Amino acid sequence: MRPPKTLDEIKSTLLARAGRGNPVRGLSREEVEAVVARLQSVDPDHWAKVWSDPAEPWLAKAKEAEKSGGNEGARESYLKAYAYFAAARYPALFSPAMEQAYVRARDAYQKASRYFDPPLEVVRIPFEKKEIVGYLRLRSGEGKQPLVFHWGGIDGWKEERQGNTEALIQAGFSSFCIDGPGTGECPILASPTAERVFSVAIDYLVQHPKVDPERIAVVGSSFGGYWATKVAHVEAARLRGAVNWGGGVHFFLQPAWLRESQFASSYLFNLSETRARILGLKTVDEFIAAAASMSLLDQGWLNRPSAPMLLVNGRKDEQVPINDLYLLLEHGAPKEARIFPDAGHMGKSPDALHVVIAWLKKRLGGSGGQDLP
Repeated sequence: MRPPKTLDEIKSTLLARAGRGNPVRGLSREEVEAVVARLQSVDPDHWAKVWSDPAEPWLAKAKEAEKSGGNEGARESYLKAYAYFAAARYPALFSPAMEQAYVRARDAYQKASRYFDPPLEVVRIPFEKKEIVGYLRLRSGEGKQPLVFHWGGIDGWKEERQGNTEALIQAGFSSFCIDGPGTGECPILASPTAERVFSVAIDYLVQHPKVDPERIAVVGSSFGGYWATKVAHVEAARLRGAVNWGGGVHFFLQPAWLRESQFASSYLFNLSETRARILGLKTVDEFIAAAASMSLLDQGWLNRPSAPMLLVNGRKDEQVPINDLYLLLEHGAPKEARIFPDAGHMGKSPDALHVVIAWLKKRLGGSGGQDLP
């Protein structure tokens, strides 16, 4: 087992990810350098403060731009404020300061969304005396739209789906995203039956007057790929396709792997603790004791009928064993797969998103029902 990252290693990783990876995808190297210079530890309150402070001037800029009618400037300034607050709440809400950063990140993102094209609608779906909160973006045009329902993993919440949402819209799809169980605003924690939150969301989508109920696909990224796989089986009759993009289904939930992977070099810090949070737990040992019950193999799902599936991952993934992808290929209906031999978690490369979108085009076609080029 490799040791946890030192503070210097965390700083170096942040600088390497500037402008391209979580939690600093929306920040330039210079902006990340300025924060890293103040970073003295990953104590949750300190972490939240050093990342939140630089957001304030951007909020002021956004408000000034709105006063002068500068919609583009307001949009970009709100998104920059959101980027700082999103880093401040990363990877999970370990303190009240991080919780406050998340509230402010969500607020800045929704204010920026007033200037999105196509517009973003905040959808609230009743669910077990609570509600599912989702972001719906419908392409303009006549007729019902093909739609991709997508979500992230343990730390990539619905606001962080912005880049993928834009790519999906450009490819000809409408988009709907929510927070997965145990993350963001999801009304329930992860559990062996938490896929029901996705089924209720699908109930809403198939009844929407602008959504084609015959052309809905789901995409789950990272831990979200686990849920995409389960939803592909539970909702086989209602989905045109499902993508497991870097998620495990069995081996990654076993004690040996969870201990071995807890300091994976591809994760910034607190991987095991962040995993535990989605089940409402705190310690590595608590998570390891509970995780095995989530196995889709042991639950008996993998040989049941499923929607057509695409599996994508990197062979060198340190967070999810590639054996889980092979396990899916060995069970149930034939599936398509793309393994990136030199890549790590999620097969991260510009090609991975292209592979996913090309497959979705094949499954869903364009807004008029034809295959997209």
